Amino acid sequence: MRWIVLLLLLFAAHINLTALVPAAAGQAPPPWWVGGRLIWPFGLDTHTLLPSGGALDTLTPLLAIASAVFFVLAAGALLHWAVPAQWFGALVVAGAACSLVLQMVWISPWAVLPLLLDGLLLWGLFSSRVTVPGLQG
Repeated sequence: MRWIVLLLLLFAAHINLTALVPAAAGQAPPPWWVGGRLIWPFGLDTHTLLPSGGALDTLTPLLAIASAVFFVLAAGALLHWAVPAQWFGALVVAGAACSLVLQMVWISPWAVLPLLLDGLLLWGLFSSRVTVPGLQG
């Protein structure tokens, strides 16, 4: 189970970092066998909740980097790499919160997978009470 949570955290970090390099407008999606737009959900032709420029150009990299950093730090806590295990829950919540806001700003049909991933991580944390010590055994 520990490795599944680790993969989910790293996949969530990857999906959010793709916001830094959105697909060009009109660009064909990558082939389906490499994930297509599922693993690269951001595109310049997406109708966002905020208008282009200004707030969108400021919020997108801040939220993308923040969520990825929180998820990677949570993975570090899971692996006992320089991050206290007690921070795991707070890091997952912070990463999911930044990710949820990012996906809502860039809402599209491709945002479903990242939103499900955030929901799965939060569900595991709150419903199943996933903790670092619980995943070690």
